[in-house]
Amino acid sequence: MRYGTVVTLGLVVATVASPCFAGLLVDGSLSDWGVVVADRNASVLSFAPGLNVLAYDVEDQNDDAGISAYLGPNYGGQDYDAELLAVAFDEGKLFIALVTGQRPDNGFKLFAPGDLRFATSEGVYGLEIGGGPGGGDGSLLLEGAPGSTYTLYSDGQTSGHAWADPAQTTGSLWRNVGWINDAIPPAGPTQLKIDSASACVGMADYVYTRNVYTKQHAVIELSLDIGLFNGAVIDTISWRPSCGNDELDAPVRSVPEPGSIALMLSGGLLLWRRSRGR
Repeated sequence: MRYGTVVTLGLVVATVASPCFAGLLVDGSLSDWGVVVADRNASVLSFAPGLNVLAYDVEDQNDDAGISAYLGPNYGGQDYDAELLAVAFDEGKLFIALVTGQRPDNGFKLFAPGDLRFATSEGVYGLEIGGGPGGGDGSLLLEGAPGSTYTLYSDGQTSGHAWADPAQTTGSLWRNVGWINDAIPPAGPTQLKIDSASACVGMADYVYTRNVYTKQHAVIELSLDIGLFNGAVIDTISWRPSCGNDELDAPVRSVPEPGSIALMLSGGLLLWRRSRGR
């Protein structure tokens, strides 16, 4: 566990000199967060002064590691590396930034993208990341495009996909969902699974960038109205690819106050990184 402002793990936390925070814009560029995503272990994470960062998880990275490289708890290299999950609060909304070595629209190319998982006091919510059959142009990662529930081979590779519900679109937030675990121990939840008890509660403002800022990373940025969680305390937000080779967990513990939709933190600012021997 690490507290403070400096974490040297490929993504470097530092302080920038900007005198004020001007607000977040969901556009796929993380410069307003203070994050500069660059190749070859040169990424810089410098949260902007005044940005209300609730929690983040920074993973170690090796941008040049091949697919056989060990990441922990499994192998996967840069193609399936999970590098940064950051959660901020601004003007009644949760903002989430995800940086990964995986192209979430790769479809049937080996392993599929995972969905965002929200563990709350009122059960688990899931946000559809999307993916579709692939194609490489990012078209199925646009907000509102059809989402995917992937079927997997025993080694975790993608064997097929289907849309369980017409409302299961990229950026949709669901409650009462099941979860499909990755196939490789230690297994963990990677994809939301819609059944008769599931309900779509709203849509995120969602942007996905592919090969826009770097050649070795993908960025997902989104915002959600905190009221979509209907007063539930958000404990942890998590993401992992379907292969389960890596994961990011940000312990938020947020509570929307009735009437004001203000956000309170349990125990103050949480700057937390898991230590799993990686």
